Amino acid sequence: MKGIREIIKNLSLRVKQRRRGTVRTMFSFATIAFLLGAALITSTEASYIKLKANKSVLQAGEQFSIDVYAYAHVPVNAVDVTIKFEEEAVSVKSVDKGQSVLTIWTQEPEVKNGQVILRGGTFRKGFLGEHKIATIELEAKQSGESEFIAENVTLLAGDGKGTPVTVAEATDSSLSLYIVDQNEDPKNIAVNVTLDIKTDIDGDGKVGIRDVSAFLGVWSSSTTDKIYDFNNDGKMSFKDFSIILADAFLGS
Repeated sequence: MKGIREIIKNLSLRVKQRRRGTVRTMFSFATIAFLLGAALITSTEASYIKLKANKSVLQAGEQFSIDVYAYAHVPVNAVDVTIKFEEEAVSVKSVDKGQSVLTIWTQEPEVKNGQVILRGGTFRKGFLGEHKIATIELEAKQSGESEFIAENVTLLAGDGKGTPVTVAEATDSSLSLYIVDQNEDPKNIAVNVTLDIKTDIDGDGKVGIRDVSAFLGVWSSSTTDKIYDFNNDGKMSFKDFSIILADAFLGS
């Protein structure tokens, strides 16, 4: 948290030096407010979906699994989430809901058109904290990078009204796996994957204050660079700032 305070202090000085009333100055104030709550947002202010794979690098033909978790910051009794995957790269073998926090399903887990649809609830008032929704069993088919994304997420509160629960865009809501052919060594690929951290701007193997400062420096200028587009949406935006800040905080 000491590092966060230093960034806030630096930002405050920047704001005083800028002309007042501009869009960028307004952004700086918003940034300060965001930084103040960054350490708490995923644990106290918003719920989220997390994906966790048992392997990050595998060979074509190898089987693996992805666990789908839901974190609830208020009691949640109904979950609807779609996991998007690339059909040409992987195939879904089964969906295991044996250890799921959900006790009743509006429909059995459905796999179609590159999507796994998970939809169900619990008789209880709702669950709090992080709980497993399902485990997706898959098989690698084709070499290359394969991405999995949690989308169309709906969490409803167990308050008797079906109130929608605020869902955050967490960095763990998507993940990428690397599939290699049988002539490649997965161990060597794994080393490269570990070192390839998009938000590690200065290349020192970790995401820290210098990376965040570099990002803010580019944001304050009139130029942008694709290396700061962490979510690959074709632009440098506040979402990218959220991603690098989360990586810096979680890695500290």
